[in-house]
Amino acid sequence: MTVTHKVPADPDVSVRTALGALRFVDPVTGQSVTEGLSVIARARNKAILATPSTRGVHIFHQLPGMSAASFRDGEDVSVVPSSYEFNIEVRDTSRRFFSTALKTSFPAWPETAPICQGDSLDRNIPLFSAPWRLPRNDLAIIRGTLRISSTGKPAAWALLRAYRKDDDVMTTHVSQGVAGPDGEFMLMFPWPKADTPALAGPKGPRWSVRIQACYDSPDTQVAEADLPDGERRLPALCSILKQQPATLLQETGPDVELGLQEMTPGQTLLLRTSGEKVLYLK
Repeated sequence: MTVTHKVPADPDVSVRTALGALRFVDPVTGQSVTEGLSVIARARNKAILATPSTRGVHIFHQLPGMSAASFRDGEDVSVVPSSYEFNIEVRDTSRRFFSTALKTSFPAWPETAPICQGDSLDRNIPLFSAPWRLPRNDLAIIRGTLRISSTGKPAAWALLRAYRKDDDVMTTHVSQGVAGPDGEFMLMFPWPKADTPALAGPKGPRWSVRIQACYDSPDTQVAEADLPDGERRLPALCSILKQQPATLLQETGPDVELGLQEMTPGQTLLLRTSGEKVLYLK
């Protein structure tokens, strides 16, 4: 992808080049998300808002310390941006996805990826569905409220993954999401096309799924004093994705791990620890 237009060499002509692009993806649909997102880069006490592109990315045209690479005359096409690290904040004004933060640098055009402890993740940056996101009828839904068993406090930003059972082996990863600040979560994923007709009826084929959790209290990347009113915490994406495995509890006292769960097309699966209104984690 490129947004630089070739022009004849002319000392009176300047070419503006996009310095970097970030692609955010909805894991539920696999589609890029541009509409409704606010993407901000912070560096040197400045906040720069990205521009959504028709090609499914958010583009930065102006960034601190990189003006020479952004504006150049028609003859100079060899300017390479220096490597600057930026804090990126992502918020969904439509409230479909949780807000998140990440670090990245923009020397590698056309698209860049989050930097996690020196390692880069996939360039398709995932957005995690909020539990109040409007679900579609053709999607499987798993809901619950996650609490830490030892304290009863919300397991905020715990990472949850759902796997489908295939021939007695849990091999197919079908969904990934996070618990919000209050521990509430919603996982969504498409039903197989073969099962879609069953959505209109009272009964249908059943799926066996296993839910796995990772949790170790993810870091906050943006200081609370710098957050907008009403926003309590902006979690770091890399911190969420690199959490350690935790155990979901089917029962407590003694603790029994959450087992396979059955899902029927058209019915929401609500996860709870036996005898409780919430799902406990340890």
